[in-house]
Amino acid sequence: MLVGHLGAGLAAKAVAPRVGLGTLMAAALLLDIVLWLFVILHIEGATVPGDFATRHMLAFSFPWSHSLVGAIFWSAAAAFVWTWSGGEGKYFAFAPAVIAATVFSHWVLDFIVHQPELPLWGPGAPAVGLGLGQPAALIVEFVIAAAGLGAFLMRSTLSLTRRMAIAGLVLAAAALSAAAAFNTTPPGDILGVAGASLLALFVVVTVAAIADRETR
Repeated sequence: MLVGHLGAGLAAKAVAPRVGLGTLMAAALLLDIVLWLFVILHIEGATVPGDFATRHMLAFSFPWSHSLVGAIFWSAAAAFVWTWSGGEGKYFAFAPAVIAATVFSHWVLDFIVHQPELPLWGPGAPAVGLGLGQPAALIVEFVIAAAGLGAFLMRSTLSLTRRMAIAGLVLAAAALSAAAAFNTTPPGDILGVAGASLLALFVVVTVAAIADRETR
């Protein structure tokens, strides 16, 4: 799930308009940022499952980035970093709670689409996941993204050009999500996937941050 997480970040921006959109996008994508870093470091893993042609998803071993306890930890850590960096005093008191909720929304959305592979607390723990298949999972993503973008656009004071840039970012993510949802060719290099994914996440956060500068 990519564009659905962007929708969560945009919805958070509508709730907390004075927090930077780049910060909120990074929060919404934080679990995946940690995941791909850990894959590169061989702390977590991703493999091509036998049913890839029908599921269109990799299988993951990610007890540190995507367990329930891990998601709570990363949510609290993000809120702490925000507060420690002086963000709370610069903006408003409930910003850390919004950031933590945005980070945790990632786990909730992944719970909907992933097979029961999200551990509750760590290695060897019971795993959960609804395993919503395609195209239902893609429809859920698009609905979340559309709702988040709509809420953002209704509250945004950005110029038309900057709002169009953010809308274009969401559309590009939607196209990538749709392509991934129906891809039947498994990747040959997991480390290459990890590197490309980190680059894509960096681009998303950077574009969102640059487009949002007008408001601060």
